[in-house]
Amino acid sequence: MRAPAERGTIRKKWRGRVPVALVFPNTYRVGMANLGFLALYEALNACPEIVCERVFWEKGLSRVRSVESERPLTDFKVVLASVPFEGDFPRLLEILFKGGLGLFPPERKIPVVVGGIATWLNPRPLFPFVEAFLLAELEALGEALPQALLAADRGRKALLEALSALPGFLCPEGPFPARLVRAPRLPKPLLSHLLSPEAEFGPCQLLEVVRGCGQGCRFCAAGFLYRPPRRPPAQALWKALEEILPEAKVGLIGLEFAAQGTVRSLIKTLLERGHSVSFSSLRVDALSPEVAPLFRETRTLTLAVEAGTERLRRILNKHLPDEVLWDTAARLPKFHPPNLKIYFMVGLPGETEEDLSALVATALKIKSLSKKRVTVTLSPFVPKPWTPFQWTAFEKLPRLEKKLFRLRKALAAQGIKVGGESLREARLQALLSRGDERLAGILSALAQGKSLSQALRRLPLPEEAFLGERSLEETLPWEEVVETGLSRKFLEEEWHKALQEEESPPCPARRSCRRCGACLFLYGSA
Repeated sequence: MRAPAERGTIRKKWRGRVPVALVFPNTYRVGMANLGFLALYEALNACPEIVCERVFWEKGLSRVRSVESERPLTDFKVVLASVPFEGDFPRLLEILFKGGLGLFPPERKIPVVVGGIATWLNPRPLFPFVEAFLLAELEALGEALPQALLAADRGRKALLEALSALPGFLCPEGPFPARLVRAPRLPKPLLSHLLSPEAEFGPCQLLEVVRGCGQGCRFCAAGFLYRPPRRPPAQALWKALEEILPEAKVGLIGLEFAAQGTVRSLIKTLLERGHSVSFSSLRVDALSPEVAPLFRETRTLTLAVEAGTERLRRILNKHLPDEVLWDTAARLPKFHPPNLKIYFMVGLPGETEEDLSALVATALKIKSLSKKRVTVTLSPFVPKPWTPFQWTAFEKLPRLEKKLFRLRKALAAQGIKVGGESLREARLQALLSRGDERLAGILSALAQGKSLSQALRRLPLPEEAFLGERSLEETLPWEEVVETGLSRKFLEEEWHKALQEEESPPCPARRSCRRCGACLFLYGSA
């Protein structure tokens, strides 16, 4: 790819250093807005003996080159990939294939090691293609990660031996399960120092104020895997402000606790210092008049409503009654942005025809109350591992197609723009979320440029075997290989509550709590 106009790029001489290709299997625009990827880039380059360069995917990929020196993948000693979404699996393999490394370990001389939350959820579809996985947060790995990567200079065997001593190491040959490793405490917030005008949020520094979310939305895999939510000490947040460039835009990551005094004071200080502030997410009930000034330079507000009825939102454990939604929408005329984007999911567990009709009515009412130009984003619901919905089915395509057609037509008739994820992407995501090694044929076909319909011919079983409802009695593919600390009993209880249209309280984030098992797993019995 052409060299972007960046600020803070790290370029090193290669002589005497171990070259690591840090791969993000999506576009440059998306990767440069991923704080975990940027933090890993900085952490590896902090090691004097390593030169770490970035590699991104792009549509119509033909040449695979690093950003910093335009070197081919074959020049590196090891490929380390960060994979946040299941849809990135085939893009990762496309990079390996077109980069001249080969798809399968026996074909290549350079080992491929993969991490990222998509592999925490279910790494099994990638087992045939990858030498090793690291199921761990960066803070849990610390300086041991770059030190282990130095062994790549001595070859594949030496590297895998060094990596096997790291927490969260998983080899496709076993032993299973591997323990997902997270940091019990965050000594300081993650803060990016590499800025690019071509990044999704523009040239801004990303600052993590909270990791994880305790609201317990039953569809949200990240919300469950990152339980309990953790925050760096308040003094560390304030100290991080010293590293923010003058007049830089600041993107705040993780605002579940936006009402907390520390975060509000932090935002106030940033504004007083001349920084503009943006958010990765903000709960509907956090859109109070006090935060209205934060959106002065924003063109679009977003509301993740998810479902059109309060009943269906109770099934989701969304904690968003109608009265709060209407009250929030009625306050939005005082917010500067002229545009409003509303997110809904389609094909949810317990969804009825009445819910679909209510989705349109809800969008119209929000439009009327907010006085904004509204766009509705419709996303097919994909049941994810390690959530209470992991046993439910991905809705059959003909039904989803009919629902989406009906909703788009009804919304368009009311002058509401409609966008959303394609059924193709959702179908592939569902397969990769819930599948295992038997998807190797599909992934290898996609990596070599075949269409999804062509790739699906390589499925050894009907799609329903992967996309259908799962029994509570069976051991799920991801449970066999990853240990997250989440109690299966807890997830089953949450599933039964969803069926009964009952909500559960948010995570209390107390070490003494034993309800879901996450705190005991993270902190131990002390």
